[in-house]
Amino acid sequence: MGQNAAVSQWAGIESANEVVSPRPASASSPTRAVPRLRRSERLIVGAIDGGAHVLQRRGRDILLGSAALMLPMVAIYVALSVLAFRQFDRYEQLVGDRGYLGVEKGLGLIAIGVESLTAHLVGAYAAAYLVRYQMGGEPRVRQVLGAVLRRLPVLAATWLLERGVPLLLVGLIYLNTGSSALTGLAILFSPLLVLVVSWTLFVAPVVMCEDAGIGAFRRARRLAGARLGAVYSFVWASTFMSFVLFSGIAALPALARSTKLITFGSYGWLAQGVAAQMALLIVVPFSAVATAQMYLQTRVHAEGLDIVLAADRAFGVRT
Repeated sequence: MGQNAAVSQWAGIESANEVVSPRPASASSPTRAVPRLRRSERLIVGAIDGGAHVLQRRGRDILLGSAALMLPMVAIYVALSVLAFRQFDRYEQLVGDRGYLGVEKGLGLIAIGVESLTAHLVGAYAAAYLVRYQMGGEPRVRQVLGAVLRRLPVLAATWLLERGVPLLLVGLIYLNTGSSALTGLAILFSPLLVLVVSWTLFVAPVVMCEDAGIGAFRRARRLAGARLGAVYSFVWASTFMSFVLFSGIAALPALARSTKLITFGSYGWLAQGVAAQMALLIVVPFSAVATAQMYLQTRVHAEGLDIVLAADRAFGVRT
């Protein structure tokens, strides 16, 4: 069974002392959990739709767990918003007209780094939760959060290698480039950036679901390479949907002001900040569950995971 058998064993669906040969069902035999995972013929759309379906069915657990991991990021954002926009007109006036690197750009880079680490942890939580649920289990928030915290050193190391070092390079370009040149560079190198993201897209799910360490990079790249075209297109589609969803939610205060239905007075900055954080609390978990579902569907299409699960259920797990 190889890698596929490990998923059902890790999810706690099969018993360790399962007999390999088939047995007739009896009233005294324990009822096995029925996997909810189904093959989707349209890999990209099926992954996004499947992730949205799980988010709809188990939204409370997914959003609560994600919010617990996102709380430090939200606290940092709110503190910066209150300090910068309540007392000053812009970030640069926080410590003077210009800092050594430009305070506005410096804080922007810190925000990107914090958001990237948070998204990595939320992706790990969503993967652990969704895989257990799709394998037929009934995961709980505390149980899955505990699993994420136990894997926190590995997740931090993989984030540092996967996104921390690239963010440092991008940050150096960002800090030393004008806005117009930066826009041109982003457009020019976006296909290459998306390709790199595609190769490392499944690192967090592999760490959580296959008990991998730093070797998760090799496994994630091999899995993504099996359906690279679909994974590459999924990254573009997920990015576009997340951008539209975030922009729509974050624009609600401005829309309310434009229709004269609600006026926030001098607290418009607070309403805008809260709307942006609410958008992140929805968009980041949505993107995470879609990625976790894409991980499962890629294993279904590339490795026949659905067939392995059906065989395990019929004949038992070979240990």
